[in-house]
Amino acid sequence: MSANNFGIFRDLVQTGKKEPSRSNLYGVKIYLPNCLLANSNFVNKDRRDAFMSINYLADQVSIPGKRIQDTQVAAAWQGAAYSHARGQQMGELDITFLSDKQMWHRQFFEQWMNWAAPDMENRSTLYDEYTTNIMITKWEVGSPVSWEGITDVGALYKQRMNAVTGVWQFFSAWPFDMAGVTFNNGPTQLVKFSTKFKFERYRFDQVGADTLGPNAPDRYINSATGTLENVGISAKQQDAAQFGV
Repeated sequence: MSANNFGIFRDLVQTGKKEPSRSNLYGVKIYLPNCLLANSNFVNKDRRDAFMSINYLADQVSIPGKRIQDTQVAAAWQGAAYSHARGQQMGELDITFLSDKQMWHRQFFEQWMNWAAPDMENRSTLYDEYTTNIMITKWEVGSPVSWEGITDVGALYKQRMNAVTGVWQFFSAWPFDMAGVTFNNGPTQLVKFSTKFKFERYRFDQVGADTLGPNAPDRYINSATGTLENVGISAKQQDAAQFGV
């Protein structure tokens, strides 16, 4: 049988073993920095609203690439020159937000950036005050986890749930470049703007790959069961492990 057999490819995709990832299923969580927690009533009055505004109105997320910087070794007695790894170089995290009518996101990042480096004086806030962690989660459809519920008439039903399969954690991140906003008299469009973040480093990890893979048996959760314990996900991934419809 050919190594490039289409039937094998079709089976890999249809069975879910190597199903392609979808680009429009993701989540964004920005942990509130200390400078806003200590000084911004605008954020503190409703932290749940802050979480939902960031997560639901993040229109586009560009995960940065990574490359290894090299150094060339060239010595006459060694023959041809060669390179060895010297260090890592990463790009910038870029998130585009849809702006609501109250311009919530603009206010959020304006305040954050003004606390980081005020434009009224030539100094910046303490590093730990304006940096925070950002988590990007990758959702996929059709996990082996189903929700068991009861309808209004008392009938039992089961609904297969989507699940987070991967997570990027950005450490000590802060916004350094907020794009402008343009208004015009042309056809109506949604108002968007992008914000770029610097960070120290990031880590990527799969979520539940050992217990919720393509060949995993179906698992069921309901309002009475502990989600992580019931599906076999490590407690170390409790911040990233999520299920939903």
